[in-house]
Amino acid sequence: MKKKFGQNFLINQNIIDKILEIAQINSKSIVYEVGPGNGVLTKEILLRNPKQFLAIEIDNSLKKNLDHLFNKDNHKIFFSDALSFDETTFFKKNALIIGNLPYNISLKLLTKWIYQLLHRAWFDEMILMFQKEVAERIVAQENSKKFGRITLLVSAFFNVTKILDVDKSNFYPSPKVDSSVLHFKILKNPDFDINNINKLEYLTKNLFSNRRKKIKNKIKILFNDYIIKKYNLNNYYDLRAENLKKQTIFFLAKLLE
Repeated sequence: MKKKFGQNFLINQNIIDKILEIAQINSKSIVYEVGPGNGVLTKEILLRNPKQFLAIEIDNSLKKNLDHLFNKDNHKIFFSDALSFDETTFFKKNALIIGNLPYNISLKLLTKWIYQLLHRAWFDEMILMFQKEVAERIVAQENSKKFGRITLLVSAFFNVTKILDVDKSNFYPSPKVDSSVLHFKILKNPDFDINNINKLEYLTKNLFSNRRKKIKNKIKILFNDYIIKKYNLNNYYDLRAENLKKQTIFFLAKLLE
């Protein structure tokens, strides 16, 4: 195991069992595991003999411990960087993404998978472990300090629920922070058109910069006088970005030229 990859391996079987209970993997399942690490979750997935299983691991020093587990044609492991890996060439639809994501790239991976929905919805469910503070930002509610860009990007396309918090003592080596497991289900009727995702990213980047300031000046920069008057955007002048409702932000993103 190489420290540079920032991996912390889950060692509590009860937590693994809870994750698998939510996943409900069976012989019809299509599974993509990111960061199998020491293989404790991988072994449990293989016992359920999914229809298709692909795991990706960046750390080649783990190859000897993992390679021998994959002895079926429809079960494969690649030693590569998940950030640059193109999952759309391997999966068509209905995949489950599962994994304990490295803290340093977790949001980059999540954003990458959301943007892949522009190409094809190759997955419909994710069970992922994040640093607890990051998970709190993902599931944050309006009018809270943790409500922000990633909250909106995720909630536009997914229903997200927290499964459980995981104390740092349940990992080896033990990280400095606790974790949380989140369950994502893709929305059949999303709150926002995926084709306009760049508008949503641009809007939230602007609105949530200097987030303690009221958004009057930002609205004046983002929208012309006609749009402001037509849609009464002046009603939002005295608010901060975190005070806006999700649907309001989605609406404002649609108004961008």
